[in-house]
Amino acid sequence: MKRIRFEFIAIGLFLLSGTTGCFADSRTKELKLHDITYGKDSLHKMDVDLIASRTPETPVVILIHGGGWMAGDKKDAYFMRDGLLAAGINVININYRLASPGNSIHYKEMMADIDEALSFVIANAKRWNIRDSQFIFWGGSAGAHLALLYAYRYDKQDIISSVITLGAPTVLDTFFSMEGAKPQDVEGLLPLITGKPWSYDSTKLAREYKEASPYYSPTYKPTMLIHGEADDIVPLEQSLVMRQKLKEENIADTLIIIPGGGHGGEGASQEFYHRLNTAMFEWIIKYSKKQ
Repeated sequence: MKRIRFEFIAIGLFLLSGTTGCFADSRTKELKLHDITYGKDSLHKMDVDLIASRTPETPVVILIHGGGWMAGDKKDAYFMRDGLLAAGINVININYRLASPGNSIHYKEMMADIDEALSFVIANAKRWNIRDSQFIFWGGSAGAHLALLYAYRYDKQDIISSVITLGAPTVLDTFFSMEGAKPQDVEGLLPLITGKPWSYDSTKLAREYKEASPYYSPTYKPTMLIHGEADDIVPLEQSLVMRQKLKEENIADTLIIIPGGGHGGEGASQEFYHRLNTAMFEWIIKYSKKQ
């Protein structure tokens, strides 16, 4: 998957220049902990990258990689990590168990992994000199789906304040919102995340398709949806229907459509990416504050 060419450093530092005073403590050193274990499985690993001079007020963004729920690794989100760190934002980057044909890893198990990772972060927050709530999720593709699903449905401690997504699947039980996707992706990947067979007749789908859809959640969080206009893996309609639901529920939202953009966000001008980054960093700062 191609990467969005973000111009993080200059934009991020500019946006944070007026707020670094309240986020800075000169006594705190940079901390990098990579591949640390948060659970029992071999994939229960995370990277912790914390800036120097941080305080418990410094924003923390938690990255959830994509890969169709069956592949991928936290290093796939390094492009986000590097830009966020350069902008003075702490980053937690997690791996989670992956689905494959015949195994028993589906959305509930991935939700449990994210929950365990967050519990580990909270348990170490004081020692790391970071916040223990008001975290921002960022997820790409399958990771965007997991970020939304956890924040909306599984965040029992209410510690996720907002979600930023790139190419998020949001409704899994109706084909109309997936029209334009590759049939092999729909037929092959959706049974992996739900654990149930796919059918083009929605009346024959198991309840897991609805339960695994962020769209049908009992609660919602402020959400920035970013989506490529020409995405042929997760069609734009998936973000459009999610935005409409957020508006109906009176939840703060922003939808940014990347003109001509593909699933990885590639295809737009540098000027557009500049505006996108500005909006994203402003969103992070806003929803990292106590509401």
